[in-house]
Amino acid sequence: MTLALSRTHLVDARSSFLVLAGWYVAVVVSFGLFLSTLSGAVPASCGEVCESERSRALLFGLNVATPALFLALLVSLAMLAVLVSRARIRSSVVVGSLSAVLPLVVCGFIAVSL
Repeated sequence: MTLALSRTHLVDARSSFLVLAGWYVAVVVSFGLFLSTLSGAVPASCGEVCESERSRALLFGLNVATPALFLALLVSLAMLAVLVSRARIRSSVVVGSLSAVLPLVVCGFIAVSL
């Protein structure tokens, strides 16, 4: 009789990854919904120099948010690998959410501070 946990008591890595991916898809979809609420009209008095609110937010998303999300995804994947292999958490939802939410919150705070 061994004291080690059998493989049936460990969390499933695939379902945890799907939960993690769901969090990132939710962030991208919510940014797209945010973009759809912004005005795409350029003020008439500006001419060609001014940009609309939507284009400024889109440029921010492409230049700042995309690299930040990529770094957060790398950290999330590393956290997922550690949590799946070493944690005694049995829920895939908890493991996937823990590995996704913490880097996304840090990424959000950094993006808001810019």
